[in-house]
Amino acid sequence: MKKNQIILLSVGIVAVVLLYMLPTSVVDNKENEALEFVDESKPGGVVIDHSSEIPEEIQPKIDFWKDKLVSDSNIKKDEVALDSLMDIFQTINQFDSAAYYAESFAEEFKTITLWQKAGDAYFEAFSFAIEPNKVERLGSKTREMYAKVLEQTPDNLDVKNNLAMTYIASSNPMQGILMLREILETDEKNEKALLNMGRLSMQSNQFDKAVERFEALVGYHPNSLDGNYLLAVCYFETGKSDKAKAQFQKVKNMDADPVVQTAVDEYLQRIK
Repeated sequence: MKKNQIILLSVGIVAVVLLYMLPTSVVDNKENEALEFVDESKPGGVVIDHSSEIPEEIQPKIDFWKDKLVSDSNIKKDEVALDSLMDIFQTINQFDSAAYYAESFAEEFKTITLWQKAGDAYFEAFSFAIEPNKVERLGSKTREMYAKVLEQTPDNLDVKNNLAMTYIASSNPMQGILMLREILETDEKNEKALLNMGRLSMQSNQFDKAVERFEALVGYHPNSLDGNYLLAVCYFETGKSDKAKAQFQKVKNMDADPVVQTAVDEYLQRIK
């Protein structure tokens, strides 16, 4: 679990567009109709790097790796440059830019590994998006990339999990729920599916059902920080104070990170 996700959970924010418990410090790449970051009319695309949003010290790094990766609008076969450029964009919360370059690379070299990398990058961008139009667009791009992966590896459960979550935030959420159920029919111990189903139960205030999901999750995966923390939250929400207190203490012992400790302590103070 990302540390800022725990902060968000600690204040009880659970919404449809925030099913992945987004951090409160998200910098959403605001979509401006007058400034598209991708010019798709050119081979390989041209990405405008939102220079006003990029820290001055970061821009030279972006320029360096872009020059390594793109020449005359053509993508070079340099995965180190791709990964380095993506990492920089992700570090400054420009997840859609990272995803675009990953897609361009996959389109050029067409391997299943690259399609999944692009899908994963778009899924991350989707997970951090807030504006409904952006959620829809990035969810669609995620499904487009993952479809190419599932054509060759239809039993890829990690991809199916992520795919399901894009449907949850679409106009057809039931399709996503059915996909998660199918995953659990195939693999009842699947960590991601149990986690996602538990989160969905939380989102609909079905905390008793969420408890069942998270108890199963930590039974199969006792070292899951996500599962243990969310189970503690659900115990708290269902009035099981003793269980919540013990579970939060367990989480404190699992991770010494100050963000985790602070989030847990806030709940423990509320229990007292």
